[in-house]
Parts: sequence; structure tokens; C-alpha cells
Amino acid sequence: MSINPVQIARLPYTNRIDNIQKIIQTLLSMDPKTAESAVKDLLTALSKASDEDYKNWCEGTMRVISMFDDSVIKAILSLRMKVVSEMPKEVQDRDSKIVMEVLNSLDESVKEKLMKNMPKS
Repeated sequence: MSINPVQIARLPYTNRIDNIQKIIQTLLSMDPKTAESAVKDLLTALSKASDEDYKNWCEGTMRVISMFDDSVIKAILSLRMKVVSEMPKEVQDRDSKIVMEVLNSLDESVKEKLMKNMPKS
């Protein structure tokens, strides 16, 4: 799965959401190890992105994820948290900061749905 998340983050909102939806659907169809590797590739590419691009990607991803059933949201968030936990400390810190910033800027309904399905770390 060769994707440039930075390019996608720079797309107009609707195109960005459409692309992210396709990526998440693809991830959900993969076996766990392949999905883990794909998410790691995405996050590695994003670690080199500007804060604005990273925020655009996170915001789009959070909105798309919030449209799924709770069990799928939990699975996606668990996968992401596992991959982030294996990244270098500076990547983890930046990711955490940006994710919280974006989460706090979302509509209350989206934020609540994501928060209630957040795995306990």
C-alpha cells in the first residue's frame, strides 16, 4: 500500500475525506500484521509533515473513523495506538500533541464517539 498522506492532507476537504475513507476501508480488509505495517508507513510519512498537514490528516481520519460502528472504531484506534507506541519518543510526543489538539477542535458528537471508544492505554 503506497500512499502519500501528506499529499492527501493537502487536498480540498471533500477529496481528502474520500481518500481517507478508501484508505481506512483498505486497512480494514487487511490481515492485522499487514495493516500494522501500513499504518506505520503512514505515520512515518506524517512524522515528516508540517503541523498543518498532520492536523488535516488527523482531522479527516477522525471524522471518517467516527462514522463506523463502535467495535470498528475501537479496533482502528487500538491499532493506531499500538503502532504509535512503537515509534520514536519524539514522534509519539508530537503525535499526541497534534491528536489532542485536533480532537478538541472537533464537533462534540464526533469527539464523544471517539473518546468513548478510545482504548485504555
